Amino acid sequence: MRISVAICTWNRSQLLQRTLERLCELDADDRYSWELVLVDNNSTDDTSQVIDRFADDLPLRAVRETKQGHSWSRNRAIAESTGDYIVWTDNDVLVCPQWLSAYYDAFSAEPQVAFFGGAIDPVFDPPGRPDWLESTWGKCHPVYAARDLGRTPVELNENRLPYGANFAVRLDVQREHLFDPTLGRVKSGMMGEDETHVLRRIVRSGGKGRWVPDARVQHIVPADRATEKYVRSYFVGQGMANVAFNKPCKRGVAALLDCVCQSLLYRIKRNRTDPDEWVSHLIRAGLSWGEYSASTGSRTEK
Repeated sequence: MRISVAICTWNRSQLLQRTLERLCELDADDRYSWELVLVDNNSTDDTSQVIDRFADDLPLRAVRETKQGHSWSRNRAIAESTGDYIVWTDNDVLVCPQWLSAYYDAFSAEPQVAFFGGAIDPVFDPPGRPDWLESTWGKCHPVYAARDLGRTPVELNENRLPYGANFAVRLDVQREHLFDPTLGRVKSGMMGEDETHVLRRIVRSGGKGRWVPDARVQHIVPADRATEKYVRSYFVGQGMANVAFNKPCKRGVAALLDCVCQSLLYRIKRNRTDPDEWVSHLIRAGLSWGEYSASTGSRTEK
């Protein structure tokens, strides 16, 4: 069996360095071969130099995708991959040593399964997770891609899917279900849902999914993302996705008015109430701004 590991990156060279260092520590074995397909989406930092440093240490094949956007990069990775399976991770992830072997075991045990997923544990760089985020983790954990469905290899379905930093798809299935370029992040934009859109299509076409408890990764959270501004920006992206998928949501002027109202409540309550209350207003303000901008065609992720 051959496995393709795919990473798409844009201007995150320092984090990518840490990701590639950890991949060098994988406990890979001779039961399978693997390649690392690394797609550089027009980075302007020193990403290419970082990639070059690992040319002799990893089975690495780097390509450049000139069409800007995460979905374009993912589709390029699919086109370049030569494995029986494609395993997706990200440029800010630290894989556990047995990560790839755990996926191999799952692939071998259930070759009829179309896709797989594993746990993601956020790891905050110093100074760590602030108190307000700690106390509102139940609301904010999706912002940091926290995902853990437990120690049992349960079936995955439309309502129980893995997240983008740690999932795998049989390559023949993946090539039938490419990523939609109108979805996904573009540069620093925050509109996501590209991988959940693909996985739901696979489920609706009859594909089965399986949770792989031992295929764990850590998701690095830099200090500049442990902020209220970043939480809001994430939910702006979610609001845009709500419109893209035609979910029940506010639109147009109604969304703008709700954004203004929720933003004012957030500012008023920020230093007067418990974080659980003002964070709710912060989240709602972000969602409404995303719904407004997407429904009016501005795509502004303010």
